Amino acid sequence: MKRLAAVCLLLIAGCRTTRPDGTPFAPLAATTAEEARSALVDRAATFQGARSMMRVRAITPERTQSFRAQLIIHDRQRMELVIYTPIGTTAATIRATGDQIEFDSRVDASSWRGTAEEVARSFGFYGADLDPAETAMLLIGLPPRPDLPYEMTAAGIAGLTINDISVRFDPPAFPARRAAISRGANRLEVEHMEVVASR
Repeated sequence: MKRLAAVCLLLIAGCRTTRPDGTPFAPLAATTAEEARSALVDRAATFQGARSMMRVRAITPERTQSFRAQLIIHDRQRMELVIYTPIGTTAATIRATGDQIEFDSRVDASSWRGTAEEVARSFGFYGADLDPAETAMLLIGLPPRPDLPYEMTAAGIAGLTINDISVRFDPPAFPARRAAISRGANRLEVEHMEVVASR
């Protein structure tokens, strides 16, 4: 019985994904969409990193995959995505610097190196013209570039359309709570459980 209890405790501990290290972002204090845009552009200009624990659903016509992940944005050029198994161990890690991506899977001990364009084409999201770190910034509710056609509210970014790729936030907020990227029948849904600033 003691052995069974110990095994159960180990499984429960393995299922817990640790909270991201960092401090909460200061709330966005804006009363108009233009104030929110200006404040978020200023924050993006001085951005020094963030982490998010999130739930992700990747939907294609062939299948739907759901998983938990930690998004680590080191700076405006470097990001990392750690994908977890259902019991909380690391399944895979994606690292990006600029438009160069490294993918390492612990599930089948495989690895892959390539460009962001190659990855975007394989997942049906080619055409956004954002590097992975810029996309990561957008997913947490920060504008990676000030000149893009953001749809703004006083609470934050409501959406963005680049070519035929749509990014929507429900509700608009900073940090973001839920975001979805869509192109045709392909859709990536992100629910942030906790977003913090990190250095």
